[in-house]
Amino acid sequence: MAQRYQLLIRDRHGFERAVPLSRSLTLGRQSLCDVVLPDGMISRHHLRLELQGEVWWAEDLQSTHGTLYKDQRLGRVAWEPGVPLSLADGAYTLTLTRRDRTISELHHQAILETAQLLGHEVDLEDLLEKSLDWLLAISGTDRGFIMLLENGELAQRVQRNLGPELEGHIQLSMSSVHKVFETGDPIWILNVADDHELSSHQSIQKLELKTILCLPLKLQGKRIGVVYLDSRRPVTEPPDREAFEAIVSICAIALERTRLSEENLRSHVLATVGQVASSIVHDFKNGLFVLRGHADLLELSTEDPKIRHHSRKILDCVERLTLLTQDVLDFAKIREPKRETVDLRAFLEGIVEPLVSRARELGVTLKAEGSPCSVKLDPARFTRVMENLLANALDATRDMKGEILVAWGTVNGGVQIRVKDLGRGIPRRMIKRIFEPFFSYGKKKGTGLGMATVKKIVEEHGGTLEFLSEEGEGTEVIIVLPESPRGGRGPETTGGRRVSEEKQA
Repeated sequence: MAQRYQLLIRDRHGFERAVPLSRSLTLGRQSLCDVVLPDGMISRHHLRLELQGEVWWAEDLQSTHGTLYKDQRLGRVAWEPGVPLSLADGAYTLTLTRRDRTISELHHQAILETAQLLGHEVDLEDLLEKSLDWLLAISGTDRGFIMLLENGELAQRVQRNLGPELEGHIQLSMSSVHKVFETGDPIWILNVADDHELSSHQSIQKLELKTILCLPLKLQGKRIGVVYLDSRRPVTEPPDREAFEAIVSICAIALERTRLSEENLRSHVLATVGQVASSIVHDFKNGLFVLRGHADLLELSTEDPKIRHHSRKILDCVERLTLLTQDVLDFAKIREPKRETVDLRAFLEGIVEPLVSRARELGVTLKAEGSPCSVKLDPARFTRVMENLLANALDATRDMKGEILVAWGTVNGGVQIRVKDLGRGIPRRMIKRIFEPFFSYGKKKGTGLGMATVKKIVEEHGGTLEFLSEEGEGTEVIIVLPESPRGGRGPETTGGRRVSEEKQA
């Protein structure tokens, strides 16, 4: 009988999971890898494990931060069981081990290790990644995704080996996936050839499908999402259905617990922002006003370069603190925009033009282009939106000889404004946090309220906000404002998928 192996994966935080190995696979940060390692130090395609006969070969795919084997930089090597591989300065440690346990023992271990997730404080995005990897490994399938219920609709949150548009890449129609969610009845097909109705479908024949598993994520009778898994090859060691459904149920508990914990934390942060704004910000601004006045007088009253230097440092700090207090006030207060009809081209060119020379000094090309159009907005408030977006774009592209494009035009029902840069981008795991107050990524001087304020002002205008970013490839922010003012909050998306208002409120 052929020797069976498993891959032990341990991250920098000590979390460990086991992946049964029966075929060659790729590990990396990109979502289409067989095993996704969600860490910024890991390259998009980092490592390839290839089975030749009874020997496993490990090959580093020219990763940025490398792979070490026996303390040497890895190229390609026959991997000895028990000898660890260290990826990206210890971000992950991989160990190849022989697997001698029975399937039931493996299922028992999987249930126990999945249950351990309930005892850890894990980021929801990380938990989704780990859960899908677990379910793929335990089921022996190749591809899949997890969808969660957000704002009354199922939204894809994580996927493996599928294109960005699920319809056309999976063997069931999305209507069947929604039916599983709505009825709670799973689809469990270990061999499509045994299901005459499914095997007769041309799409399934074309894709040579062998296995389909589609199960609802349920918690106390409440359905919170759905998991879909499939494989184009026979599953050599099919999972026990009861054990696998138990593991899915534990994943559902862990996911809902983590989501509720994050929502409670977000609500607490928002409440704290309001309390700070109402109790101390105005007094703080008065103190800053006095401090600025004395620093100005000190700078003007002397020619001593050292004193003038220190005065300028004080004024720079006062400027930053003043910006922070203004951002807090803008974020904490709900304001009805003072709208007026604005020539969008003149408005945006007026904001961009003063920044062109600064962008050139940073090695960045700043361009503005669009067709003539007008829109009703609050010029003062919306100037803050554009200033925040352009400051972020300049910071992301500095020293990269990149390009920033501000574009506008009419769309069905309103006008669209786009700010696109070819800068550093944002890691996928960070994207969902961009609208959190006091969260800042990659900026040495930020208040952490820039994007939260942008979101709030756009919503006050009844508009929608879309945020798309890929690490190393840049970022694009798309704002759509309605032709005529309307109340209510608009939906926004991050990373190309809709974000529920409930989560971002």
